[in-house]
Amino acid sequence: MRAPEWLPSEGPPVVTDDAGLLDDAEGRYLAEYHRRLLEDHDIDYRVITRADVGDLNRFAHDAFRRQAVGSLSETGRGLLLVLDPVADRVRLEVGAALEGVYTDAFTTYLEHRQMVPFFRTGRITDGIVATTELIVARAQEAQEGMAFDPISAVSFSLGGGATTAARIGVGRDDGSMTNGHDAGPAATPEKAIDLYLEAMRARNARRDLALYSHATRAMLEDWTMTAAQMDAVARAYAGCGKQEVRYGPSGERAVVRYAIERRQCGPWFLVREDGAWRIDLAASQAAIRFNHRNQWRLAERDASGYSFGFADWRLDNNGFPIDAR
Repeated sequence: MRAPEWLPSEGPPVVTDDAGLLDDAEGRYLAEYHRRLLEDHDIDYRVITRADVGDLNRFAHDAFRRQAVGSLSETGRGLLLVLDPVADRVRLEVGAALEGVYTDAFTTYLEHRQMVPFFRTGRITDGIVATTELIVARAQEAQEGMAFDPISAVSFSLGGGATTAARIGVGRDDGSMTNGHDAGPAATPEKAIDLYLEAMRARNARRDLALYSHATRAMLEDWTMTAAQMDAVARAYAGCGKQEVRYGPSGERAVVRYAIERRQCGPWFLVREDGAWRIDLAASQAAIRFNHRNQWRLAERDASGYSFGFADWRLDNNGFPIDAR
């Protein structure tokens, strides 16, 4: 199958940016996610941005039918994300074949807990991309037989795939940054990871946690941390199993990693600062990438100075670990 163009050409459009929110690289990035979702999960996912459409519910419903969303899927599985920046509204339209995967509770949770935090700060394209990544993650969970837990989203359930206020440009909500408890510092690398995952489970988005390295705190100053992302981290690492710690030559850096077959459990980089172990998310952000299946790889061979943590592993040409001998 030919990879779809992100702007309308021959065949149905994949990403239609009538509102002019995306640049070419962002559009192609979303188109690549469309291709992967179609190949791996048989989901035909489209994105439309259009200004001042009027009734967004009606527009999304009509566009879903007009563009035959789901027609590229062998089983008719279609999703349509529509954003109206003028009306400040967003909607995820879900085809009948996917209602069991993307329930009303999940779509409302996704809108409130993932899209809106990005849109508040004017990061519209980042919000669309980050939302798409969680759509992929939800498809993977469903494929493994995991249901979405609506308990965390129940207070936000509006029913019927309701349209949500995007709150574009109103500024970030810093309540979770100031109300959360501090965490750390930690006496061991393993303890630092435990504290971090505990903070994610509590949706503690404080950027100044004592368990963060100095570089990480600086990076997070301009970061958007959403409840949905924190929930995703907590879920992803809940079943990762036994940790292994590898220390650098100076003893001031460490890598915490998991069994090589746990490909969705990325390693952690830690640095010893002021006598305590702190998580170096800034370094891992530069060195680690995840593919469309959420499998991690090293984008930099020197791993931002943490390559010692993988010296006994063989990596393929793309940086994926392939054995431990």
